[in-house]
Amino acid sequence: MDPLRVDLCRPLLCWSVLLLVLFSAPLPGAAETISPETAALERLLGDIRQKVDSTTTVQCTFAQERNLSVFAQPIMFTGKMELSRPDKLRWENLSPIPSVLIFAGDKGMRCNDDAPPVHFELEKDPIMKMVAEQIWTWVDGDYGRLRNKYDITLTGEHEIELAPRNGEFAGSITSVRVTFDGQSLQPETIRIMESEGDSTVIRFAGYRLNQPVDDRLFTTCYP
Repeated sequence: MDPLRVDLCRPLLCWSVLLLVLFSAPLPGAAETISPETAALERLLGDIRQKVDSTTTVQCTFAQERNLSVFAQPIMFTGKMELSRPDKLRWENLSPIPSVLIFAGDKGMRCNDDAPPVHFELEKDPIMKMVAEQIWTWVDGDYGRLRNKYDITLTGEHEIELAPRNGEFAGSITSVRVTFDGQSLQPETIRIMESEGDSTVIRFAGYRLNQPVDDRLFTTCYP
């Protein structure tokens, strides 16, 4: 199997982290006395959550840089993403290798270039179920679970860092740093650092919020 395609399977892990960060934020915990840094973090997370609560659809493009220790140069990807709440998501790589990952309710689809689509049911596919559970945990507001798995710190006025404490990502991903646009509070950049020294940097652009999304995008590989 092409080693590039093998490594492209690993972004399933990155996708789950990325999509979790994109569409949700944890609720502030109650406390009688908190530090100014913690207060600033909670304000930012609260503002992000207000944006999430008022958003039903999200569309954007992305450019992804995958840095691997086995390659001298980074691997560059471009693509686009569409999400329609409560349970439809499409993540599409346009280059260098076309591929699509779709979730719609309890079913999904994987598409690779010109190969026939692979349909799956989450209850019968443990790997894809894990990815979907991570995504919808954040989208549906299971913030307590997130707090149990990540240490969250404010690293800039509109930037947070998540460090896994335990669970699926501990030992694989050391940190996820997210920089948000100061006005829209949509992610501008996500940096995923892995324990083996590899990393992924994803930059987003062209956001369209609460705009109609063609429902065929969640039922067809290439409508």
